[in-house]
Amino acid sequence: MRKGLKIRLFILLLGLNTLAFSVNYYGFTPKIQAIAENESFEIYLFTDLETGLNPSLQQVGEFVQNPDGFWPFEAFYINTSTGTDEYTGRFRGFFTGFERSEFIFYNLLILALILFFKFW
Repeated sequence: MRKGLKIRLFILLLGLNTLAFSVNYYGFTPKIQAIAENESFEIYLFTDLETGLNPSLQQVGEFVQNPDGFWPFEAFYINTSTGTDEYTGRFRGFFTGFERSEFIFYNLLILALILFFKFW
């Protein structure tokens, strides 16, 4: 692999890592909501965390949700019923649940890759 290509790849990985952490930290995400007779669907592009409030992940309809764990092993889609014949579906976003521990882990992984390619 050429040195210039490696540098661009690492900058891209660091940029994606920073983007994923910052949209969760600041709660920045476009939201699209579609409502029909007995169903509603919410689409969050980056994350379903809202700034200044408890995460909207905590409640979908009448049901309280728990965070799943380490990104990318999150539930990106939640479908819950809000009544006997109604349900709410939610796409939680591509970077949902990407918090401080994931940010540190993936930065250390990128650093390890840089060191591996440098000494290889």
